[in-house]
Amino acid sequence: MSEVEQQTSARQTVLVVDDSRVIRKAVTTILSDDYEIVEAQSGGEALTLLNEDRDIHLVLLDLWMPDVDGFEVLEAIRNAESHAINGLPVIIVTGHEDDVEIRNRAEKLGASDFIGKPFSAVELRRNVSHYILPPDKTNVVPFKPGTQVMEAPEGLREPRPKTAEEIRKEREACLNREGQKRLQHAVDKRQHLSVARFQIDRVKALLHKTDTEFTKRSLFRVFKLVEQESRRKDVLVRVGPTDFALVMPNTENAEAKAVLQSIFRVLRHTKFTYGDLKFRLTLSAGLATPKLTPKVHFETIIALADVRLEKAYNSGGDQYVAT
Repeated sequence: MSEVEQQTSARQTVLVVDDSRVIRKAVTTILSDDYEIVEAQSGGEALTLLNEDRDIHLVLLDLWMPDVDGFEVLEAIRNAESHAINGLPVIIVTGHEDDVEIRNRAEKLGASDFIGKPFSAVELRRNVSHYILPPDKTNVVPFKPGTQVMEAPEGLREPRPKTAEEIRKEREACLNREGQKRLQHAVDKRQHLSVARFQIDRVKALLHKTDTEFTKRSLFRVFKLVEQESRRKDVLVRVGPTDFALVMPNTENAEAKAVLQSIFRVLRHTKFTYGDLKFRLTLSAGLATPKLTPKVHFETIIALADVRLEKAYNSGGDQYVAT
């Protein structure tokens, strides 16, 4: 076989990232005649595969995943040092293609295209073939951002996409950094500081009764409800898909309790519907408003809020513990 024939017979590789086995199987069935398919059932697994320097030509990416979501995977791809990774076409496969907020966020992070769920075989093949060229030509149509990004100095470059553990640690570091900043300000100004830790209750039961896509969107909806009830001065950090923290500057304990009561009240009046099933989702929370001194560290306040969160959860959830 000649070199040209060998090159033409090569099959490009598509990475499909979705925690739904049904979706991964559908993509594989539709595309496997023309492409090699690599599957990842989580955002963390997708980052691991990319870190292994696999010869991947295109990514089909779900947005709502339980560990590292698709937004973070997309951001990690675009921020990778390797041009073979940061230029990968990334097609978002979502059941919420018409959600303007979601679409705008994905586009800003560097999404190449969108495919709605459920998708047809014709639509999927057409979209993929637009970005993966025949093997005897350039492999892919690379992603080209609209603005020129300045390259970081050699020692500051990120050599690869981040793992799920690294992303969670970054979120926790962000929480500690912003929290410590507010704590220092409160100590200097002799103000109060309150911190709440939240966890969504019984997520496994929700997954069992509904499906993955509905669960992911529901968890995000809970976070947005908490965000809406937070005040402009508060700092809300989503540490994971089911847990987040709320830092409330210049807020004494009674006022912080009022904020939590507002959040719980809204959630108790929010109904979720899945087919004939109607239900609501609940939270457990722990609140800490310690006496502040120059020796208090933000990590200590978080630890206290975590202890109270665990107490609320172990007592049945749908409540917060403040003492």
